[in-house]
Amino acid sequence: MRRKSVVVCLLVTLALCDRSWAQRPADGKSVVNPLVRVLQAKGILTAEEVAQISQASSANDADQRLAKLLLMKGVISQADYDQAVGTPGMINAYNAGTSSPTAIAAVYRVPISNGVGGASAVPPPQEPQVIPAVAPLRVLPIDIPKQGGLIPDIKLGSGANMKLYGFFKASAVSDTASSGGPTFGSQDFPLPLLLADTGPTSDPQVHIKARSFRIGSQLEWVPKNSNIVVTGRVEADYEGDFTNQNSVNISSPRNGQFRTRLAWARLDTKLGGSLPWFAEFGQDWTLYSSTLPSLFETTGTAIGMGSLWERAPMFRTGVQFHSGDLKVQPEFAIVLPVAGTAALTDEQRARFGDRAGPESNQPAVESRIVFQFPLSHSWQGVVPAQVIVSGHHAEINEIIPFGNLPTTVIPGAAGCATATCSIRDFFPRGLQLDNPQNIWTAEAQLPTPWVTFTGKYYQGGDLRFPFGGQLNDVFNDLNGAVTIPTTVAAAVTALDSRTVLFGCTGATGAGATFNCNGNPVVAQSFRPVRGLGGFLEASFPLSRIFNFSSEGYNSGWVLHFSYGTDRARAQDVRRSGANGLARTDLDSASLTYRLNKWVTFVQETSYINTRAANHGGKIFRGIPATQAHSWRNEFGTIFTF
Repeated sequence: MRRKSVVVCLLVTLALCDRSWAQRPADGKSVVNPLVRVLQAKGILTAEEVAQISQASSANDADQRLAKLLLMKGVISQADYDQAVGTPGMINAYNAGTSSPTAIAAVYRVPISNGVGGASAVPPPQEPQVIPAVAPLRVLPIDIPKQGGLIPDIKLGSGANMKLYGFFKASAVSDTASSGGPTFGSQDFPLPLLLADTGPTSDPQVHIKARSFRIGSQLEWVPKNSNIVVTGRVEADYEGDFTNQNSVNISSPRNGQFRTRLAWARLDTKLGGSLPWFAEFGQDWTLYSSTLPSLFETTGTAIGMGSLWERAPMFRTGVQFHSGDLKVQPEFAIVLPVAGTAALTDEQRARFGDRAGPESNQPAVESRIVFQFPLSHSWQGVVPAQVIVSGHHAEINEIIPFGNLPTTVIPGAAGCATATCSIRDFFPRGLQLDNPQNIWTAEAQLPTPWVTFTGKYYQGGDLRFPFGGQLNDVFNDLNGAVTIPTTVAAAVTALDSRTVLFGCTGATGAGATFNCNGNPVVAQSFRPVRGLGGFLEASFPLSRIFNFSSEGYNSGWVLHFSYGTDRARAQDVRRSGANGLARTDLDSASLTYRLNKWVTFVQETSYINTRAANHGGKIFRGIPATQAHSWRNEFGTIFTF
């Protein structure tokens, strides 16, 4: 058996080394090396796989196809594959005359006879290993997928290849204060403070979290005789809210709901044979989500604290230009418009999620441009830098049907079609009110061997959906008119349950004495609450800085420091309809120790500080407050697969 395995390994080695079999004669048909036929005869390769190899466009392509097939079958290891594909000099060892069994075994770790009846494994030459620098978190990388570039875990009957991935996180959390109230006072992830009263104390809490389980799959389809690369991704987790069912109504805190994160398919090809172009369809990260902080707490990922991001259904496309090591990728997307309406009822949110965006009858539009380049060619283990600019625009439309308008006569109102005027008389078919949603960002990711800097700045209006602007969306603006009090006419709501104000210009009085003084009734406008924010982060690869061994137990130490801030314009927040929050800051430090590629331990300490727009305008610990803070500690482990 040992001799047979040696023969098979040598055949594999020679097949990889002898590139003459992939050369094409004048008739355009490929010539398959007899050694590959031997591998087929021994059952290592199938006829279909040999045919796939024979369709290679070049010798390098043939090498890669054969090596990948042998890796999938377990004939060679991942390290052997990396050497064979990534080091052309070794692939050419046989052709260069280094064809002794010892030399071949050194390249591919093939066991050979030592001449005395035993077998020995000659280790391959090893390059010096470098602990990599900290790579920025890039949810929208610009690397171009290659056809057949996925090494699958599962090969589906349809011909698609699938690679599974994911992680499970368990952590213990201590908070010195909560966000407050019956809704936000007991979640296990951080939100801005001062959302409601916390009772007689700051409501300190402890949570043990085990619902951060994420699983996903990368997909690849390889169409025959096509220059199109088809890839996809599906990803989900258990970070959804808890279930409300009779069978678990007592034990609901351990029943996080499964939810979709990502689900998209992508086509890549080259226009004119040289210009990379892609089109993607499905749910992915929005284009303003390119840069995120490296936080251990990923439930929400710094909601309302300077990390602007979202995932949404979209159609996305782009091209990539190259000039030396510089890559420039402009992109454009049409996206589901979402207002993140704060007034939605639980029933409405469960049935359709949000209606004000889709009812504008136009998609949101987004664009970004990415510049990617290495900061230095001499640095080893350092990924290229990126500078990114992005923008987003959507229209949001509120509908108020005439049936929601009161028929109460408004004192002194004039100008309608009847002798006495109600709000419905002025708007006999109901009305629609719209507002813009605008965002722009500037981002940078600058990795070096000693520290990786990442940063993001954003500005815009109606930032609630991407978790900015202190979670405000719009405020009510009567444009100088005097509000008709609810004692005169009942409150009016839009279809999404948002309150709509009406008034009269030049009105006087209040309550029962209110009078429009011969002026018509006018409707308010919805104005987006304006906001800005961003974050700065510095990540230090401690193991690399202190020159620890890349093979030792101290090779995985990383230290992160970050500061984030999210702010809403106070004069907007003070208006009707806003939540009263003006600013939340997040200071965070985390120490990460990666034991191996499967297990990581993290200690993260955060300081959260929230301020209200009005002095004493909120209640905290049962008393009026303008500011509140919380210390949050979270320790846990991540098991990656």
